[in-house]
Amino acid sequence: MTAVPGQPLTLDALPPRRRVVVRSAIRVGSDALKTFIDARAPELAVDSCPSDDDLLRRLRAGEPLDLVVWQANDEAADPLADLRPILGGATAPVILVVDRYDAGLVSRAMAQGLTGLVAQTMSADLVLCVIRLALAGGTYFPCEPTWFAPAAAPEIVPPQGLRRGALGLTPRQLDVLGYICQGMSNKIIARALGMRETTVKAHVMQIMRRLNAENRTQVALRVSQMGFTGPAAARGA
Repeated sequence: MTAVPGQPLTLDALPPRRRVVVRSAIRVGSDALKTFIDARAPELAVDSCPSDDDLLRRLRAGEPLDLVVWQANDEAADPLADLRPILGGATAPVILVVDRYDAGLVSRAMAQGLTGLVAQTMSADLVLCVIRLALAGGTYFPCEPTWFAPAAAPEIVPPQGLRRGALGLTPRQLDVLGYICQGMSNKIIARALGMRETTVKAHVMQIMRRLNAENRTQVALRVSQMGFTGPAAARGA
């Protein structure tokens, strides 16, 4: 029905409601989400599926579903493995709800074509935002800052018996030498010592000149030949 200019818009003139199916191993959880969405998102029509078999039957029957929200069992060893039959039969976007996640699960979920992954601890308001985003063609996957945090820098362990001022090197160059003898790259050394990588490279070149070495391997060999063998538990005094 087409709205008449100057008259109130009737329900018949509203666009069709988007169909969302919620499948949860916990019936209370799916019913609560359905009740919340019904109250807050009148543009959506939400159904609950009692089982995966029922959901698969509806998918195979070609029901016009716009989105599937599938909540994993808390005890599932691999929720993606349990979800795989649903993914094989779904033509609509799929959002996975899990008890916990990590970088590996998020990466696999993206690779397997899911539209979103949310945690059960997420508020209902945010879940509704993710649902609306998925229906608009977007995707949502969580990301934790710790996944991109640099690894802890290794401890400086200079060769046994090496003292400050040894070999005519500065204290900072001795720190760099300690890392070289542990096989660390310039990038790791720079991060550990709070220096620019170009500065570390300059220190490495000076160390090589002092030890008459052509490369880092020879540096470690020269130090060993001088009797400074074995890592010390702490820096020399």
